[in-house]
Amino acid sequence: MAKRLLLAIACVAACSGASAAAWFPVPGAPEVNVDLGSLEQQGQRVVLWVRWWGRAPLLAQDAPAVHRSTLRLEFDCGARAVRMLEAQGHDAQGRAVFMSSVPGPSRKVTGEDLAWTYDAVCEAARAGS
Repeated sequence: MAKRLLLAIACVAACSGASAAAWFPVPGAPEVNVDLGSLEQQGQRVVLWVRWWGRAPLLAQDAPAVHRSTLRLEFDCGARAVRMLEAQGHDAQGRAVFMSSVPGPSRKVTGEDLAWTYDAVCEAARAGS
C-alpha cells in the first residue's frame, strides 16, 4: 500500500511539473507565457514549456475543447521551426482533459503568436549562451 501511495505521489509530481513553473509573458503575444526556468539549450535547439490560453495552434484538432494548453516545445533557432514534444490541455476548472507525450513532426513557424514566441525563446537562448 505504501509503495502505491509513493508511486502515485511521484506520478502527480512528474505530471504537474509545468503547473508549478514561473510563467513569463511573451512580448507581443498576450495569450502566451513561457517558463524560462525550464529552458534547455543544445546548439541551435531550445526546449521549454509554453502555455497558451485556449487551444494552442500545435494541438491536434481532435483534442477536446481546452481552456488552457501547456506544451513542451522544441524550437530550432537555425531553421525557424518548432516541434511539440508533450502537451496538456485543461478545462476552465483546471482539470486535465487532454495529455500526450507523443512528439509531433517539426514544422515551420506560422501564425503571429507562435512567431512572437519563437523570436522570444530564441533571443532568450542567445542571450543566455
